[in-house]
Amino acid sequence: MSNAIDFNKRVEQFNELRDEIKRIEDEQKKQLAPYKETLEQLNSVLLAHLNDVGADSVSSAAGTVYRKERKSASIADKTAFWAWVVANADWDLIDVKANATAVEEFAEKNGSLPPGVNFTAKHDVGVRRK
Repeated sequence: MSNAIDFNKRVEQFNELRDEIKRIEDEQKKQLAPYKETLEQLNSVLLAHLNDVGADSVSSAAGTVYRKERKSASIADKTAFWAWVVANADWDLIDVKANATAVEEFAEKNGSLPPGVNFTAKHDVGVRRK
């Protein structure tokens, strides 16, 4: 016994549902944009205050602001980077991408980045409610 379906109808429904989900997600992005922009501006203000007072965290009645750091290492020149890693057998510098922790340690130890790598450390803040 077969459970026959109207395959064409199900494909149409799938496409319509996928399109509706995309439309809603796009609308949500538009609605959230000004809030995200304002939050980013507040992030800059709070980070500037931490920098001004030379602190990693500051408490207030509304909550505690603390410094966070996000690190990333990206490949600027894949050929140069890969050739250097292979020639020096320094496999700790790689994942599927440049390993940010290993690149940072290498730069600290050697005073420069490995060839073909960009490294950035971005400070951000987090806010915990009281």
